[in-house]
Amino acid sequence: MKLILIRHGETKGNEDGIYQGRIDLSLSERGKDQCIEVKEKLKNIKVDKVYVSPLKRAKESAEIIFDKENREYIEELREIDFGLWEGLNYKKISESYSEEYSKFLNSYKDFIFPKGEGFNSFYLRVSKVIKIIYEKSKSEETVAIVAHGGTIRAIICELLKMDIDGFYNINVYHGCYSLLSVYDDMAIVEEINK
Repeated sequence: MKLILIRHGETKGNEDGIYQGRIDLSLSERGKDQCIEVKEKLKNIKVDKVYVSPLKRAKESAEIIFDKENREYIEELREIDFGLWEGLNYKKISESYSEEYSKFLNSYKDFIFPKGEGFNSFYLRVSKVIKIIYEKSKSEETVAIVAHGGTIRAIICELLKMDIDGFYNINVYHGCYSLLSVYDDMAIVEEINK
């Protein structure tokens, strides 16, 4: 299976540097332009199925990039729930939640966001859904996922057998796609952040 992973275009929240998580923001004008660029880059690739996070920024990105007929919205593709940190920037978090922020920086894998989701449960959620998507796809199909930076990082970690340890070793840019070839026992990164 060919797998195209697309991070949604930018939102005002991204431009302001806030943790968005489950906050349901629309694309900014820049984000819409990024998606138009992705659509142009992918115009010669036949995509058989598109799976999308139900959050507005991902839905709007998918609507710009792909035709309607092959889209399926999947709850498990949502971004991690940052809990009380949602809507805050790094500076505000480090000031208001200094102890928790220090724990996060020292051991993100075991961290649970205050009133939010834990990294391990987030990773498990995303790992399960990518396995389901792979199992119901044919080897010759091209599948696209439109989701979030954290979700895409988790998918790449799972497919490359990096586990959660490699999560922050991967940069995923807004309004860009990455292409992987996925097989039963391995995956190969063909393109990243195009």
